[in-house]
Amino acid sequence: MVKIDDKALNYVHGKNLCFVVSIKKTSINCDCGNCNTDVKTPKVKVLFETEVWDKELYDIYKYQDVKIFVSKDLKVAGDINVYQKPKIPFFQPKFGIKGIQA
Repeated sequence: MVKIDDKALNYVHGKNLCFVVSIKKTSINCDCGNCNTDVKTPKVKVLFETEVWDKELYDIYKYQDVKIFVSKDLKVAGDINVYQKPKIPFFQPKFGIKGIQA
């Protein structure tokens, strides 16, 4: 089941925007034990649907005429919930997602 929070839905609804969920890789390097690792987390972007070039690389979900493109490299662990993070003044809103694992 897919759900989009009311604040996130109001931001994209009627503007031909969609959510794109991909993988963000962060490298962690520790000099103390010579430990190097990559941490993968899901990242949510808001784009116009025409800006999503390789649509075959995504699984497409729909909620109230808003599309959510989820990278096929990610695992759906339960219900997908897209929400808007607390807004910081003078910055664009940021979004998060629950129910998807890297």
